[in-house]
Amino acid sequence: DTAHIVHGPIACCGNSWEGRGSLSSKGTLHRMGFTTDLNELDIVYGAEKKLLNAIEQTQRAVKPKAVFVYATCVSGLTGEDIDSVCRKARDTLGINAIPVNAPGFVGPKNLGNRIAGEVLLDYVIGTGSSRRHSVPAINLIGEYNIAGDLWNIESILTKTGIPIMSRITGNATFQEITYAHQAMLNVVVCGRALINVAKEMERKYGIPYREVSFFGKTEIAKALRSIAPHLGMEEKIELLITREEDRLAERLGEYSHLNGKKAVLYTGGVKSWSFISALQDLGIKVVAVGTKKSTYEDEEKMKRILGTDRLLVENTSPANLRSLMKNNRADMLIAGGRNLYLAMKEGYPFVDVNQERHIAYAGYEGLVNFAEQISNSIRFFEKKAGRDSRIHIAPSPAREGTEEARDISINPLKHSQSIGAALALQGIDRALPVIHGAQGCTFLGKVLLTKHFREPVAMASTKLFSEDVVMGSDENIVATIKEFIEKQRPDVAGILTSGMSEVKGDDISSAMNRLKPEMQKSGCNVVHISSPDYEGGMETGYSRAVEAVLNTITAKRSAHRKSIKGQINILAGAHLTPADFTELREIIESFGLRPVILPDLSALDGSRQDFSPLSSGGVNVGDVETMACSEATIAIGMSMESPALLLKRLYGIEYTVMGSIAGLAGTDTLMIRLSAISGRPVPSGYARQRRILIDGMRDAHFYLSGRKVCTALETDLSIQTGIWLNEMAADVELAVIPVHCSAANMIPAKKCITGDLFSVEGAFDLLISSSHAEDKARTLGIPLLHMGFPVFTVGYTARATIGY
Repeated sequence: DTAHIVHGPIACCGNSWEGRGSLSSKGTLHRMGFTTDLNELDIVYGAEKKLLNAIEQTQRAVKPKAVFVYATCVSGLTGEDIDSVCRKARDTLGINAIPVNAPGFVGPKNLGNRIAGEVLLDYVIGTGSSRRHSVPAINLIGEYNIAGDLWNIESILTKTGIPIMSRITGNATFQEITYAHQAMLNVVVCGRALINVAKEMERKYGIPYREVSFFGKTEIAKALRSIAPHLGMEEKIELLITREEDRLAERLGEYSHLNGKKAVLYTGGVKSWSFISALQDLGIKVVAVGTKKSTYEDEEKMKRILGTDRLLVENTSPANLRSLMKNNRADMLIAGGRNLYLAMKEGYPFVDVNQERHIAYAGYEGLVNFAEQISNSIRFFEKKAGRDSRIHIAPSPAREGTEEARDISINPLKHSQSIGAALALQGIDRALPVIHGAQGCTFLGKVLLTKHFREPVAMASTKLFSEDVVMGSDENIVATIKEFIEKQRPDVAGILTSGMSEVKGDDISSAMNRLKPEMQKSGCNVVHISSPDYEGGMETGYSRAVEAVLNTITAKRSAHRKSIKGQINILAGAHLTPADFTELREIIESFGLRPVILPDLSALDGSRQDFSPLSSGGVNVGDVETMACSEATIAIGMSMESPALLLKRLYGIEYTVMGSIAGLAGTDTLMIRLSAISGRPVPSGYARQRRILIDGMRDAHFYLSGRKVCTALETDLSIQTGIWLNEMAADVELAVIPVHCSAANMIPAKKCITGDLFSVEGAFDLLISSSHAEDKARTLGIPLLHMGFPVFTVGYTARATIGY
């Protein structure tokens, strides 16, 4: 709850704020950066007035309990008197401003910690009092709650009934530090940082201190036993240790494979010796320890823990660390983040234990986390090596797509045809899909579409019940459609048959004939789309809906058809996002062409303002009629070839099918085709976009080149995604598609199967699939790139994935 003003040029604060993994449940000020941002004139003429104003403005803006002001190298060299400025702020403004004279040139980080401790002793500790603690309480000193370490420690202390007076300074409040002098015992977690505070409080206030560690079960037990006599809790603490260690043994059982592994450790302070103990608790032998950041006391503790079998090394240069790893046949490097790439380049498992980490390693819970991170890193490198060796002996990829030899689909990737058809109708203005089936067919589908698009979705149902199944439902569908036409006046009403209505043999053709008078009177186009759940999938239902709409509506122009110059048909697949439709339209119009996009899902990007029971936005019926008169057709996605072929058969319109309009090659192909149709050169702006893309691809290839990817997507999206991954030199090891089709041969993957999310097995670096694959990705221990349908992450529908 305090603000921290860095009095110096921008880099001093700009390079450091929010760079540490400290967490707090008591506000967000610790994540904010405050700086006077000194400029050249400030350095020449002085900036003490500027600093005073900065303190006042900070107080006004965030109302902190105190403001700490830090001298930096520049303000220290120019002689800025931050002490007098802070004194003036206290006297004239009533602001609790505290100077911290710790410019970078005076010494390393640990000296800065000690200077901060002196500041707390001079200005904070002993200035307040607390009546809350009627029982003996402790201070925790030198624990900064990196990644939540403190919370794990507090969890243990809470179970024993040991109250904490003050935390200096992780997850702390200013007030609790003011009355730290009332504690019974100081428990020093990092002596290298703040031992001076404990020693001075012992001299000044008579508070004894104990240096402890909470990393690893051995050190936790020692810590608790050293605290117990001061609070009269020996028996209670022994019971807790026994209970917690029994639970810990069970949880660490799955990491028994770590037993016998070897590690090189290089960190500082309390971690330099306590992590030796934590590694030994996991059965890992520490073969060498870097001591550059360790004190004499730290080294003595290391020697006691390691015994005679020890190798303490002062030289911790990258070359020497590499030699230590190789010469001692180490299995991993445990160090700070700056050594990450040393380990990665050499192919060693690595775990970051310094302040930048985001995983808590303190306490019993932290030891489990530590074991998990080591295990994951080892598993990654072992599997990576295994993958590399298998590449050369793997059989040829099954390009036809192999069916899973199972009678059950577990965690299905597949969606019904009716969902695909309903989705297609969302791209036609004032359309209403009516699923002819039980209410659940519509309700659950509508929920899924709504969760994906985060938009109202137009969808209705004939709501068949048991009596309709027994007695017949032909009357039901006629009555339902008539009612919707009368009340909602849609331009298009799509009758989507379900598996149930198809199986029981409902006569949709007869129903359509009986609806003709109503259709003629209202002008509504009623379209029948056969979409039983038991065949096909989302893409086939989508394609069938587009084909049925074209067959019904374009027929109105067939008698007096006249070509419309510059107009082209775009049959856009279900794999595009709403933002893609907008991007596609803008690209085409930049060539002077008029696109008629069917369906046009751009209105599902969040731009709709009002609720409507019908689809709102998208292509209108009048434009769909004119598709019979267009000069050319471009089908985006292999599944859209069937409706493109229909237009060619009915009206002789030539078509092009594009498997991808993303990435470099796909977008190039689209540009070339549009240039040929329009007779115009590619607009100059796209040359710049293309250069930017190439530059981005070059930047990203360090992260993607050689990565092993698994995709679990609909076929069209699998093709498009596989192509741009291939351009990035990533390997699609496995492509899982929900429905077998001939287009599967176009997926650039080493292996392609027809299956479900349960089929996703193997060693990969990345899984690309829908949000339904979160558990699978978690099981595989790899990241998930949310893509396809459904995706529940915010902003997906507004993300353009096509073009340069």
